[in-house]
Amino acid sequence: MKRSFPIALLFLLTSVAASIVYAAVQQQTQTAVRLIDGAAEALGGRERILAVKTIVLEGYGETAYMNGGGNISASPDAPQKWVSIPEYEKTIDLEHRRLRVRQRNHQNFVFASAAGYLGTADLNTGYLDGQIAYNVNGQNGRGVRGTEAVARARRLDMLNNPVAIVRIALDPSTKLSNLRRQGNVQLVDVVTATDDRLTLAIDNASRLPSWVSWMERNENLGDITLRTSYTGYLPFKGVRLPMGYNTTIDFRNITATKIYVDKYAVDDLIDDLAAPPDVRSVPAPVPSPPPVPQVTPVARGVWLLHSAGGGGGGANSILFEFADHLTIFEAPSSQAWTKALMERARSTVPGKPLTEVIVSHHHFDHTGGIRQAIAEGLTVIAHKGTEGLFREIAARKGTIGPDAIGANPKPLKFLAVDDEKEMKDSTMEVHLYHAISQSHMAEGVFAYVPRDKLLVQADFFDVGWELYFWQNTYIDNIRHRNLQVDTDVPVHGRVLPLSQVLQDIQRMTKAAQELCDRTRAAGAFMPGCPVKTPAR
Repeated sequence: MKRSFPIALLFLLTSVAASIVYAAVQQQTQTAVRLIDGAAEALGGRERILAVKTIVLEGYGETAYMNGGGNISASPDAPQKWVSIPEYEKTIDLEHRRLRVRQRNHQNFVFASAAGYLGTADLNTGYLDGQIAYNVNGQNGRGVRGTEAVARARRLDMLNNPVAIVRIALDPSTKLSNLRRQGNVQLVDVVTATDDRLTLAIDNASRLPSWVSWMERNENLGDITLRTSYTGYLPFKGVRLPMGYNTTIDFRNITATKIYVDKYAVDDLIDDLAAPPDVRSVPAPVPSPPPVPQVTPVARGVWLLHSAGGGGGGANSILFEFADHLTIFEAPSSQAWTKALMERARSTVPGKPLTEVIVSHHHFDHTGGIRQAIAEGLTVIAHKGTEGLFREIAARKGTIGPDAIGANPKPLKFLAVDDEKEMKDSTMEVHLYHAISQSHMAEGVFAYVPRDKLLVQADFFDVGWELYFWQNTYIDNIRHRNLQVDTDVPVHGRVLPLSQVLQDIQRMTKAAQELCDRTRAAGAFMPGCPVKTPAR
């Protein structure tokens, strides 16, 4: 009996504690339900919100180029490059949980293709039907199913609307938790039946939704949190909807997207957004692994690592063999592609460790694999102005999906280039230079191999470009450094003689000026026009 008493007492205390915790959870859940009920009333009433069948938003907006990773400088104070969205339409079928987003984009800065600069004739269109994401081929009208990741992103986009998020929060299958206060709003975590997770903020005074946030995976940044603020509520057929959507990310407080609303249509007739039978009948595709990089010798101890047919994001790496180690130039496109490039480099010269990666500049299409390089312990060699950004990237967590730093976190090893740096041993000599005369990237570096008269570069020139707005960038850098160049070895494109590069730049520059002339004649005045003459 003496032994059983403490056990019985412990059981009693545990039961009491569990009851208290359960009661607290139930009370918080009930409070969260009342918070959502209040938001529904503020939006037009619970019955009206549950009765809404469709919402169509039409407007225009802007989005940050590469989520802030494509600016002229890696500085957090660099001016943002914007992609204009002159046409935007978002159709939400709440009754069937379907979505269609149609938009037209064009870069609001000089660009190398006419389609990117002016926008394409066809709208970019994406669909969602429940848990099925799909697109429709503009040429043959056939549907193509998207991946599970695309479906999740579109479900979150569908919920990024005050009526949609409050309506799903009213659903009995949705879990509400972690009710808390933050300034002038109350926050509640929302988990849907499909395990989509968001945080909803309700304004204390108006009881209207103030903002919603969620997390996504980003190739360069790892985990990112996006937050859309809703402003300027007006009534439409018995419900209140915002006239402005402003989405920021937790990277330098970048404004990722701004949508300005022209009009709403509530409960009007809409197209049937159901996925076609041939889309429903196939499983969601699994993302394909990157192609095996091809290896093309350029000179003794120098190889171009590339993919046939534009795989790997259309980006190459260049491999240098030194006496006791290997160095690659660029970690582009994605973690998976950079991993494939690194493995190919090691197999090309077995027995020598790959220890360094030279990064031409900070743009996110050129650093999509930097998390892979950091996680594998490579020293990052880049212009000194990029170090702060790369340290930010190395410190960011990666818990959503596959992420190299998330799986193997390591501190950044960084070697800064100021104006120039020599990398030389008994077998290889490579000179790194800070790129001048560059309105595309102020903190870029390029490589020169004097023995073979090779210039290794990224975004000086690409044989696939249509337009060239960058004056005499290429030849200016050659003359400034007094280099003897015979061959261009690019991150984008293929190896070419310098003579052809200069001819192509002249042709592309002429095409850019002709485009400027046409747009001006039509009364449109585009960024970069007229094409600037070279500096004297």
